[in-house]
Amino acid sequence: MANVSIASNSSVYSGVISDEVPRLQRDISRLREQVSSGTRINRPSDDPSGFAVADRMETLGNQLARRKEAVESARPFVDRTQQELDGLADLFTRAREKGVQAADDTRSDGDRAAIAQELRSIKDEVVDRMNSTQGGEYIFAGNRTDKKPFTETGEPNYTDGAGNPDYDPIDGDRTRPIGKNQDLTINIDGKALAQYGTTPSGNPKTITNALDDLITAVDPVDNTGSDPDIRPALGEVEDALDHVISKGSEAGTIGRRLSTAQEQIEAASLDAKARQSDAEDTDMATALSELQQKQTQLQAALQATASSQQTSLIDFL
Repeated sequence: MANVSIASNSSVYSGVISDEVPRLQRDISRLREQVSSGTRINRPSDDPSGFAVADRMETLGNQLARRKEAVESARPFVDRTQQELDGLADLFTRAREKGVQAADDTRSDGDRAAIAQELRSIKDEVVDRMNSTQGGEYIFAGNRTDKKPFTETGEPNYTDGAGNPDYDPIDGDRTRPIGKNQDLTINIDGKALAQYGTTPSGNPKTITNALDDLITAVDPVDNTGSDPDIRPALGEVEDALDHVISKGSEAGTIGRRLSTAQEQIEAASLDAKARQSDAEDTDMATALSELQQKQTQLQAALQATASSQQTSLIDFL
């Protein structure tokens, strides 16, 4: 009877050890996977709550990456807009200087004719800048960036049903996502650039018309037998200059907001990446230590199993 009792106890002990071996083998396999992959969560069952956090951070990281790409792609467009507006301000400054020269009573008709010709060249440069492009897109064309927004006279390249110049087709915003439910308008549209006020009759004043009026006031061909008063036209050019400068300030504000958005997106991306890493990355030192412990326990369990099996056979002999 004693032998049977010993054999029974040994059998129970062997069973306990045998059950421990598969568990240790699973733990070792899991730890090896964590060490080799660098992540402690390779499937939802590894840590459901940690997996959910890591998954949310990965989704957020992808969203932020798309926003960053949109912001970075807008940067050349915004920079070019600022450059062209600065150039337009320089041209209107030159036009004002020429107008002041022409208003001098000592100027002859020949002098004024030469100044008028210079003003025509300035206007041509103004229209060229109003039709400038970035990456094949017209920057002052609103949403219709594939078509030149202005004709060579400075009028919009569109007409309404009655054949009148129509600025509405180039009055559109180009936007880019910079935050959650937040878009940034990155353009100065053609209508906003061209029009700087209204006449007493309610018609729009345009920056190119201001130049046309100054050219007419200066050119002696248009003022035969009269002493032109250049000051009203010169005042309109000064107003047009102020308008262009204000649009340049708007472009500068857009550029600064774009830079701020980029900084915020980059900071948020780093935070999301860190939180994802905290949730799923393997602590190598801890994992390696635990792996070594499990391997030692497995070796001991296998030896104990082998020993108990030998004892049981002897007890039955």
